[in-house]
Amino acid sequence: MKVKADISGIERRWIPGEDDRVLLAAYTGLKPRQVDDALNGLWRVLVSRPRTKFVGFGIFEWKRWRNRIPTGKVVETWRLAFKPSRYVDKYKGDKKR
Repeated sequence: MKVKADISGIERRWIPGEDDRVLLAAYTGLKPRQVDDALNGLWRVLVSRPRTKFVGFGIFEWKRWRNRIPTGKVVETWRLAFKPSRYVDKYKGDKKR
């Protein structure tokens, strides 16, 4: 799929009670600023391509979403889907032959 997702209406809001950046910083041992930089870099990569694959982790893909809302109007937008890799537990950095 070579369609570029239109993300002009998507806003990123950080809500302190629902923000998992604190949890991510605790797991990785990084400073909050470093976590922000890593997430901003990830966001730029995801926005620039319709499908992004991280070997051993998973695949992020922009997909069209079309549905009818309660008013009866049909709405079409984009959603970011994530599919984890089947080999997360087996992957150690290189392929074994």
